[in-house]
Amino acid sequence: MRLYYGGVVVHQAQSDEGMIEVVDLGDTRSMHFGSLPRQSSMSLKTPHSLELTYTQAMMACLIVNPNPQKILVVGLGGGSLVKFLLYHFPECHIDVIEYRQDVIDAAQSYFNVPKNDPRLTIHHGDGYLFAQQRYFQDEAQYDLLLVDAYDHVGMAASVGVQAFFDACAGILSASGVMSINLWGSDRHLFNQSMTRINQSFDGRTMVLPVENKGNVIALAMKQIVTQAHLKKIRSRVEQQESQLNIDLLRSLQELMRQNRSFISRLFSV
Repeated sequence: MRLYYGGVVVHQAQSDEGMIEVVDLGDTRSMHFGSLPRQSSMSLKTPHSLELTYTQAMMACLIVNPNPQKILVVGLGGGSLVKFLLYHFPECHIDVIEYRQDVIDAAQSYFNVPKNDPRLTIHHGDGYLFAQQRYFQDEAQYDLLLVDAYDHVGMAASVGVQAFFDACAGILSASGVMSINLWGSDRHLFNQSMTRINQSFDGRTMVLPVENKGNVIALAMKQIVTQAHLKKIRSRVEQQESQLNIDLLRSLQELMRQNRSFISRLFSV
């Protein structure tokens, strides 16, 4: 099929929700929504690894909650976060909510997202409605809530409203953390999102800009991390880093540098 930035399109499909293209370039397979930016990337040799820097940054939530058992992922894409977590946390259980059935099909057919793993349940529907349902039915207490709900235009509108973030705060466990991918170059939308997240989480938030990218990862949590706990974090993060093969120590240092105004409440120094 036709070349795409030097790669080869191995799958192309059009639905009412838009275009999906799967592109191979060397060892890397990527998902596109009909435009140049990569929505997801996977190493064909190590499908569970995190190839994009923003997905690695989203895993900074493991600094706060290092052993998640129950996880909600809003926005499947190529399933990078899902595969990483299933590989490194074999006892975890993951719910995924994805709006596009064609994305689910492509993720399972081309990106090694398992179809029959009892630890993984993929729901087809709207992330806002799913979070609201879980909140009002009081059915779930998630340790991690990962939000990466983008299409070729931008973040899905329904997951940016105040009621969505209120529900997210309500369905997290006491040690739970929400990690959300935001687009920092759109200053108005970024500030709007952060204002709403801060309101829902009573200001217990931190930001982690992704190096050389427009992405900014926001972490929002239920707990306060004390100075005594901080002293234990560095050695534990070093161990996590070697086990998970992501740069968690740098994320910790960058979180502390970027969020000095929050340090007294979150990471006391």
